[in-house]
Amino acid sequence: MKLSKFYKSKIGKEYVQNIDRRYRENFENMIDSIEGDNWTKKQKKKQKSSIIPILALYKTFIDFGFSKEDAKELSRLWIYNTSEKAHKILYKTFNFPKFEKIFRFIFRKGLEADEIWISKTIESDDEALKVDITKCLWKDTCDYFNCPELCEVFCSADWVVFGDIDRLEFNRSETLGTKGDKCDFRFRFK
Repeated sequence: MKLSKFYKSKIGKEYVQNIDRRYRENFENMIDSIEGDNWTKKQKKKQKSSIIPILALYKTFIDFGFSKEDAKELSRLWIYNTSEKAHKILYKTFNFPKFEKIFRFIFRKGLEADEIWISKTIESDDEALKVDITKCLWKDTCDYFNCPELCEVFCSADWVVFGDIDRLEFNRSETLGTKGDKCDFRFRFK
């Protein structure tokens, strides 16, 4: 979906006309910026697909003269829209028998990429999955582009993805993106 279509009723007409072009420019500039730096190939791939699109959107709103708080909230709308799609898929898969095992495997497998996250599994059984993340590419990338305040939007999207599933209880008390010492993912299977 084009940004202009998504934001049509949310921002002024003068911004809607230019949002796709300005976003594309910001996105390309940010991609150029990471190409010349010390990011690994795997990190760049994840940045390009999942992180920089939101950072470029945030920068676009800032360029348009929106306050940081308004730009952050407008960016949150986009990421929540994307997160709701992931939630729907996850919600359906929890109807499979023994999905707890599959969920634990996929979640922990995803965290094995130490270039993306540094994590420690605290508990993993048929009742719960508890993982602490002490280093996160989303946080590092937000810091790199001087917008650490936007990392909280990524963190809050986890509530959209993992929340409101009958057989899964998701809790977290802190995140790196909200100035915590870690991201403490706590899942309880019901």
